[in-house]
Amino acid sequence: MREQVFILRSITLVGLVILFIWPATLNRGPFFYLDTRSYIRSADAALNKIAHTRTDWTAEDANSAEGQNLYDVGQAKTRSLKEMTKKGILLGRSLYWGLLPYIGAITGNFWLTILLQSAAILVAIYLTLRTLGYPVWPTLVFVSVGLALVSDAPFYASLLLPDLFVGFVVLGSVVLIAVQRPMGRKEIGAWYLFLSWSLLCHDAGILTAALLLGVAAIVNLSRRSWSNWRGLCIILLALITASAGQSLVAFGISRSTHQAPLRIPFLEARLIADGPGTQYLRATCPQSHFTLCEYVKDLPMPSEEFLWGTDPGKSIYEVASYERRRDLSAEQLRFVMAVVRYDPAGVLRTGLLNTWGQFLDFSLSNFDYGAVFDDMMERTFPESALVRIRASAAYRDKLPVALFSVLVYVLVIGSFIYLLLACLTILPGRNVNGLLKRVFVWAFAGLVLSAAVGGGISFAQQRYQARVVWIIPLVALLVESRRWIHRHGDSAVLHDAREKSADEEKVQA
Repeated sequence: MREQVFILRSITLVGLVILFIWPATLNRGPFFYLDTRSYIRSADAALNKIAHTRTDWTAEDANSAEGQNLYDVGQAKTRSLKEMTKKGILLGRSLYWGLLPYIGAITGNFWLTILLQSAAILVAIYLTLRTLGYPVWPTLVFVSVGLALVSDAPFYASLLLPDLFVGFVVLGSVVLIAVQRPMGRKEIGAWYLFLSWSLLCHDAGILTAALLLGVAAIVNLSRRSWSNWRGLCIILLALITASAGQSLVAFGISRSTHQAPLRIPFLEARLIADGPGTQYLRATCPQSHFTLCEYVKDLPMPSEEFLWGTDPGKSIYEVASYERRRDLSAEQLRFVMAVVRYDPAGVLRTGLLNTWGQFLDFSLSNFDYGAVFDDMMERTFPESALVRIRASAAYRDKLPVALFSVLVYVLVIGSFIYLLLACLTILPGRNVNGLLKRVFVWAFAGLVLSAAVGGGISFAQQRYQARVVWIIPLVALLVESRRWIHRHGDSAVLHDAREKSADEEKVQA
């Protein structure tokens, strides 16, 4: 009997993993993004140093004349490892997550990469159910099928970017902050490992988790209650681990290239694009002695053009030499502090506007390549990848992205209204205990802080918010699953769930 249950559950898990990549199946392949190449090349460069192997995303030094010429304007189709260090190695493209698309590259089709990401969604749901006191079976099936059908999580499982892991960071932080009961060693260890890996995959996750931890600490101080201290400690330890992991990568880059790696000056570009930074430079240059003073005549410019544009006079960072990039990155903190002192109201106003705009913008337009995107991939991706890209529905404009975007908006807004009404006990039959209410409140806070990181620090893109909004439908499914369990669950399952909820209430009291 146990063997039959094990086989049945194993088959179910495989089916759920496949279900979460239905957009890739519809697209006839995983979704690529321009940054995909950077992540693969980061892993390629590291493994080349260790094993002296390379993929077709990286050129040989002896045969890279075309790449050398094109790289001067940021358009290299295939770069050698030597060329990659010509203008410095940029931090912010996670080497750790880069291992996943690297595995996809060496296996030839990237399906393995997105299957691993899909499996990670099941791990996140499993940990959430265990920590919130839900019975894993059959709730895992109910929540997973629902999430695959009513959220955009499957799109991000099918995307060759680490954006999905930002959602894992927000979800994990929310659950750990909301839970106030004691947790076992295995539970603590599982969350620590999962959250640490998710944080290592994307810098935005580190910033968002740190902000959530800070807000939670302030709330605890105001309430004079630290009943969730275990969860806060897990988040803090995971943040320390991720910082150590980043430092290790930076050390390895410095050791192997004899150059200090560079931090992308996102905040610098954001302040200049928004206006306060440009106004400060015009008022204080050249006396302020910033490297940016050399570019005052070209300002303002959109932050994406400041960072990644390739036209001299209309861009800065991408076309600059390593030495100039190093100076721009090094002065970022000093510049930000100077602008804040010069115009604090302007910085706050533009930051709030950017956050608000990012919070409301979570369409799936990034999954429709478009003519410009197609052209850039044609000029910068290896032919082996382009063969698969040209065969995809996204490349041929055959994917109904606009329809899917409308559905995402309807389902996310509908889930939010459902949760609000359930928490206010307006909807009959929906049991929302104190724990689930805290999860909902902290999930909303997580989405706001994620929008602040995405739109306020970088520049607003639809995918920055779309990669985390699936948490709201997930919480709605958790609430609805209680009714489903009451209808289909046995008494033992219900008794166990009620006991864990009672323990939560005792801790809170």
